[in-house]
Amino acid sequence: MANDLVKRMVKKDGSQRISFYRDEYAENPRGMTDEPLHCEDWNRNCSIMNKHERITKSENACEWIRYMLERYGNTKEIFKVLFENAKSDKHNEGDNALVYNEQRHEWILNCWIEPWTDSYGEVHGNCWSEEEAFRCKIKNLTAWDIASYLSDKQIEVFADEKYFTDGIKMMSYSFDYYGGISFSHDVDTNAEGIAWLEKDEFLEYSGCSEDYWKGKSLDQIEFLIDELEAYGNNDVYGFVVEDCIKSKVHKEYTNVDKDDEDYEEEEWEEADSCWGFYAELDKAEEWMFAQAGLNKDDFEEVEV
Repeated sequence: MANDLVKRMVKKDGSQRISFYRDEYAENPRGMTDEPLHCEDWNRNCSIMNKHERITKSENACEWIRYMLERYGNTKEIFKVLFENAKSDKHNEGDNALVYNEQRHEWILNCWIEPWTDSYGEVHGNCWSEEEAFRCKIKNLTAWDIASYLSDKQIEVFADEKYFTDGIKMMSYSFDYYGGISFSHDVDTNAEGIAWLEKDEFLEYSGCSEDYWKGKSLDQIEFLIDELEAYGNNDVYGFVVEDCIKSKVHKEYTNVDKDDEDYEEEEWEEADSCWGFYAELDKAEEWMFAQAGLNKDDFEEVEV
């Protein structure tokens, strides 16, 4: 068998054994389900995107966050930050601020430019620079209107879940040198990958109530997160159950002067098998015993 044998347990009465193998040919779990989980990643060497996502993906995490703020931005919380920036005495490069210009009757989105000195010693910047103006009432201004004008630095601030509505749940992920996948609840503009669910799509697909969606993180809702981590870390297993077949053998020697022999012989005959358990071995083992319909307490581990 091409797969690696990692553990074997034999029934205490010797009648059966179950062998656990690492599944070296495991498929990406996203390819085996129509779960509405979306992924975009920006790593040169690794990816868990499907074909459609590869075609439509954003250029980087910052662009993705900006796009999702347009669709799911929490306008109230975003504007709160922009108003506070306008009132603050201290500013950082790229801070955005939203202020009302009474003379023009417009809301102005500004961006802070840090001071810099040219070769003649003249200081520039140290001021707000107008990015865009909106002639409307503040109640009619939304995150969708301003997201495309926000600086990358400001987008870094808004990459927090509190600046999004409950219409989306997201996590970031990264790859290690060997392709292992690690998910994190923190999302930022430097993320190698971002996974997300959109509420309306998920509820329609799953048939779950909105109460199920509320108060849960993405990994509490979407089992594929754990499976993808297991897949990336090569923690995918299968099992083979074998029955012990015993026989009595009588051997007579016909051309040499040796006594006849009587002995018992045993061989193992496959009775059941199953593959595709995505989890660390301890957890996968519990699932495999259940799938095989066997009681783990009846077995004991043997050397392999």
